[in-house]
Amino acid sequence: MSTNRTGRLSADVIAANGTMEFQVTQGLYYYERNGLHCIEASNGEGKEFYVYLPVGIQTGNFGLGLSERSPMIIHVTDSSEAELYRGTLELTVGGDAQFAGSFSGLDADGVEVENGSFRLEN
Repeated sequence: MSTNRTGRLSADVIAANGTMEFQVTQGLYYYERNGLHCIEASNGEGKEFYVYLPVGIQTGNFGLGLSERSPMIIHVTDSSEAELYRGTLELTVGGDAQFAGSFSGLDADGVEVENGSFRLEN
């Protein structure tokens, strides 16, 4: 069951037709499924990001999309859903938030994502 939680997610999305700033500040959807912490952010205009973190993940730096148990970040538009790869995630687990991180990468559609960050409050 998904719950709306206090949090934010933002990123610069760079495509062939220009740069778009993605920003969600009014909360994130959170749930657990199949051994994953799932965080979803939607800007209400057909753009979304999904962050999937393996249960038991610890604070650290990670490569995105390298293996089945790697953290995943998926960029969603009206017509496509593409995982970021050749990217990185710097993640903090615990502390004053449940999860906080910064990320960048290239999705499978050739869209570059820079200055990505998220924070899911406890």
